[in-house]
Amino acid sequence: MNSDSLRLLAVIDGRALIELFGIEDASPMLIGVFDVTARVLQSLFIVAIALIISFILRRAIYKFFRLQGRCSAKSETLSSVLINFVKYGIGFLAVSQILTYFGVRIESILAVAGVGGVAIGFGAQTIVRDVLSGVFILLENQYNVGEVVQIGGLAGVIESVGIRTTKIREANGRLHILPNSSISIVTNLSRDYQRPTINLEFSSSHPVDDILDMLTDEMSRAISLPGLTSPPKVQGLIDLSPSSFTIQIQAECETNYCWPIERELRRLIKIRFEKENVS
Repeated sequence: MNSDSLRLLAVIDGRALIELFGIEDASPMLIGVFDVTARVLQSLFIVAIALIISFILRRAIYKFFRLQGRCSAKSETLSSVLINFVKYGIGFLAVSQILTYFGVRIESILAVAGVGGVAIGFGAQTIVRDVLSGVFILLENQYNVGEVVQIGGLAGVIESVGIRTTKIREANGRLHILPNSSISIVTNLSRDYQRPTINLEFSSSHPVDDILDMLTDEMSRAISLPGLTSPPKVQGLIDLSPSSFTIQIQAECETNYCWPIERELRRLIKIRFEKENVS
């Protein structure tokens, strides 16, 4: 909004509207009504300008981060943060301008906020911690939009990363909104590679060597599964008790392929066991 637009808004008051409608000998009450109407019109104009500017800037940020070579999970995260910053920043400026039209001195509000800053600070400690944690999450590139993570007892896809909160969508569709300050340990399942792992428990009555040979043969047939970077391997016995033993199978795959590969390997093993009458 340029200075000419602001000067034009400043001269729109109750008297100007009365002259516009050609009303003569208006009472003070009527002038007051028109004055309030003028300020409401000014406020609506400010809101409209703010929405237009916000829309243009958000579209510009959206397109900038989707240029060739910039479309990535990190770009999604940064664009989300910048869009939120633009939205709240323009909103604050618009509200400040509207308050001045209704005779509220922004300087007085800021002065009161400064005096009460200490008291407010005690109540806003959590918000400050959320923002600082969000800044470090972005700077350290701990996770990005679209990556699969485990945070605490939650596992899912990162839908958005803001300066105060992180949104995680679980596989069942539930959306969790976490304050950034509550995030202490992050397990990122979408970096570099993943290891599908299957543990199979058998009764001690089964011949161990026969089971190992059967699984090794079956895993050698599964090397063509999509996303695999190394064939599944039978690691051997990882647990043993008088009544049972446990065999572990591991593979290495690209990110986001872990769970589909685990499901497919379990299906293949089940079919093989049915053929060999292994229960």
